[in-house]
Amino acid sequence: MGFNLSLGKKKKIGKSIRDYVADRVKEKRSFEKQLERLEAELQNETVDQDTYERFRDVLEINFVKQREEKLERFTLF
Repeated sequence: MGFNLSLGKKKKIGKSIRDYVADRVKEKRSFEKQLERLEAELQNETVDQDTYERFRDVLEINFVKQREEKLERFTLF
């Protein structure tokens, strides 16, 4: 009892997984860079603490939303 997939389907699934992971890594790096910039603005007093927290929350929400959308798209294959 196992999965009986043709070689072509296995390659397609493997490529899809690699693409998904590569996209997630890019998004994570982008999120971290944006967070670093935001922290630098806080240190330079360009933004106050309340604004910093709101922007950080927005960044985190968008990051989670992107992850969920990518995962949903990935599971449709």
